[in-house]
Amino acid sequence: MYTTEITEGVNLHLLQTEKFRTITLCILLRTPLERQSVTANSLLAKSILNGCAKYKTKRSIEVRLEEISASVTSNVIKKGEEHIIELYCKADPLYIEEVIELLGNILLKPLFNNMDSAKNDLESTINSLVNDKRGYALEKCIESMCEKEAYGINGDGYLEDINNVSIHSHYNNVISKAKIDIIGIGNIDSNEIAEYIKKYIPLYPRETNMEICNYLYYPSAEKEINEEMDITQGKLCVGLRMNINPVSRDWYKAIVANELFGGSASSALFMQARESESLCYYISSRLLRFKSIMLIEAGIDSENKDKVIDIIKSAFNNISEENIDVAKQNIINGYKIAQDKPERIMDAILGGLIAGKNMSFEETIDEIKSVDTIEDIFSDSYLDTVFMLSKEDRYDKYN
Repeated sequence: MYTTEITEGVNLHLLQTEKFRTITLCILLRTPLERQSVTANSLLAKSILNGCAKYKTKRSIEVRLEEISASVTSNVIKKGEEHIIELYCKADPLYIEEVIELLGNILLKPLFNNMDSAKNDLESTINSLVNDKRGYALEKCIESMCEKEAYGINGDGYLEDINNVSIHSHYNNVISKAKIDIIGIGNIDSNEIAEYIKKYIPLYPRETNMEICNYLYYPSAEKEINEEMDITQGKLCVGLRMNINPVSRDWYKAIVANELFGGSASSALFMQARESESLCYYISSRLLRFKSIMLIEAGIDSENKDKVIDIIKSAFNNISEENIDVAKQNIINGYKIAQDKPERIMDAILGGLIAGKNMSFEETIDEIKSVDTIEDIFSDSYLDTVFMLSKEDRYDKYN
């Protein structure tokens, strides 16, 4: 991968490959995850495509994108304890100069038209979480688990802050202070892309010092949070602190251990809680790398909560290595598939930038292959939070 510093605090990372017919470009404005800025960042992402100095309206931007065979979206990403505003673009190689010119106009000369629409859109996004019961339980578990840490902040923002955002002031602060990484993937000429970036996206140097995400946390006691809602299926989310350095070789052991524990349909959790005991509609585990957290999610009947938690604890403390080769192959297959998707490659590159340690998929696969035991990998791990979203007790409510 070709990497160069455009100016202080602004870096360009280009991966040349003939695998894809289009070029993928991603401009990332990296900021600390903070309660006072998340809503403003989210509103900025919702409104930055509504018009710019050269293309005055959202419609005129869309027309120009059609003319140059490109697409652009804007989003916010919560990754570790960073909150990142993203401009994500797919482009025809024939029009790459025109695309970068347009991106420069959007990024550096936004008009922030139609802010009422952007505010309504953000309000809908925040409110929509409650309609995704599984996502809601997951977010509430993280919020409770990390209530004293930046990671507990909701990356979409907060309803009560939307009308307090001064969008122009916030934009000026972000564009002048954010750490900026620009990533490109495709059949590209690195020197040509770098020159276009310098020409059309002239950014001032900035001093940036992104804090390394703290992965160590020892809970003083297990927390249990119960919430009721009008649902037909209970949602259980259990959070564990693993205290494993996310850039160490032990992290790859943790990936394999998670696959054996709850990462697949042949995992210990799935086989025992769902197949053998029929206590779950679904159950799985996932890892949050930068916080060194494992989250177990399950769809259950609320009365089975204690039984399922007992199974989780028992399985976690007795992860078998019997199927370690199968687990490793499943993980490796996943990484191989990821190499065929530009968005997955982008995510891996961003993860490496945040971690301060970039690794190719081939290097990661080699690390997984080298895992020969998971013994004691979770010896410093602790159950932190149990969040249960249960079916509402209507009798108690109305009597």
